[in-house]
Amino acid sequence: MPKVKNVQPEMSEVDDVPASIARVSDVDLAVVSAFIAEADPAFARFIEHLGPIKITSSRGGSVFESLAYAVVSQQVSTKAADSIGRRLEDLVGKPLTAEGIASHSVDELRSVGLSGSKTKTLQGLAQASLDGSIDLPGLWDLPNEEVHRRLTALWGIGRWTAEMTMIFNMDRLDVWPVGDLAVRRGWGMIHELNQPPTAEELEPLADKLRPYRSVVAWYCWRATDNKTFEW
Repeated sequence: MPKVKNVQPEMSEVDDVPASIARVSDVDLAVVSAFIAEADPAFARFIEHLGPIKITSSRGGSVFESLAYAVVSQQVSTKAADSIGRRLEDLVGKPLTAEGIASHSVDELRSVGLSGSKTKTLQGLAQASLDGSIDLPGLWDLPNEEVHRRLTALWGIGRWTAEMTMIFNMDRLDVWPVGDLAVRRGWGMIHELNQPPTAEELEPLADKLRPYRSVVAWYCWRATDNKTFEW
């Protein structure tokens, strides 16, 4: 098993890297998958079928770009988010940058399918990045709690948006996005529940799976893919 010191969950360490800053790339996913299956037997059958999960992050992109795509994806389907994202790229250029967003008007940004609130969020994010109100590259080495605090201080950046960036761009190992409906559905499927748990109900259920809750979330997402597993 990895070197995990469970003095307190938030003080756990993975190979002497604090769990609050550890990344998926710091661990052997086969070992982590075995730990999850042992700690929560409901995952064992699913993991046996699927095998150790393969996780690919988008850490090659900037934190700004990841946040921008997360904002686009808020409360819309994956198909709609992809479509709006492509139109936004056509408008401002790729990769998405603070300079590119800031150089376009509200009407221009809304023309790609963005709501008024998402347009305000993107413009505020761009301005905060450009004027130094937030140092997005500097977030890379901060603990999860501080990354979350700084991001959610920005208008329109909520817990889900921050968590998607922390998982998909910053490669963080122990993020638990209970506000994500697919995670809740996947948890319900894996545990054969009649209905998915609420965010409040799900919050403590993965405590025993610290400090690997990002990996648990990936398994939950995979469980919602009907082609992945016959229940």
